[in-house]
Amino acid sequence: MNRIEKLQNDVYSFEELDTLEKNAIKLRDQETLSLIILSRASKTAKGEKPRSTVGADGKPLTKRARRDAKAGR
Repeated sequence: MNRIEKLQNDVYSFEELDTLEKNAIKLRDQETLSLIILSRASKTAKGEKPRSTVGADGKPLTKRARRDAKAGR
């Protein structure tokens, strides 16, 4: 199954969609970007939620969230 088929079938997790989006932006791949938007909307409609990047104690859980917190974003 290729990337396009997986996007159409909602196989990717929210975290994987973030990575795919980052790469698609770099490559200016409009087809993939539009499928990512549809996949996120479909997952949200099904009741799936992305994992929180902040723990119960308020500290960022991911490296990206820690970096963004340091940068004040």
